[in-house]
Amino acid sequence: MVGGPSGSGLAKPEGLQKLAARLGIADVVRFRPPVGQDQLADWFRAASLLVMPSYSESFGLVAIEAQATGTPVLAAAVGGLPVAVRDGETGFLVRGHNPADYARVLARFADDPQLTPRAGAAAARHAQSFGWDTAAAATADVYTAATQAHRRHVRSHHG
Repeated sequence: MVGGPSGSGLAKPEGLQKLAARLGIADVVRFRPPVGQDQLADWFRAASLLVMPSYSESFGLVAIEAQATGTPVLAAAVGGLPVAVRDGETGFLVRGHNPADYARVLARFADDPQLTPRAGAAAARHAQSFGWDTAAAATADVYTAATQAHRRHVRSHHG
């Protein structure tokens, strides 16, 4: 687990470590502090899957970043995550927060060795559509359309 606590976790930052100890899995779970972008990309690349059981998420940037490195995402269907993750293609979306629903999807990845590379390749392609070039081009298109509409409006009323 990489990163610091956020949201409701801020109240009890050591809560997940205590849970891991209580479940008897503290020896196989590592907690790492937040890292820089370059190192974070290495963590994403090393992962078979990113799991984001978020309760709220604005844009879903973490999901986009993971997919850009070719790592599929299993996420809660909240906020921007249904746009960031193509359900069944670049990863999977789970409605609600029932751990059994997440376990079922994780079992699919465990049972099908081709699922991770297949979803990872689709994830990397999908993430490219969220790059700065794409965002800038889309913004420019909006301004161009608005400018042309304004010119037509001016011409039709003053011609």
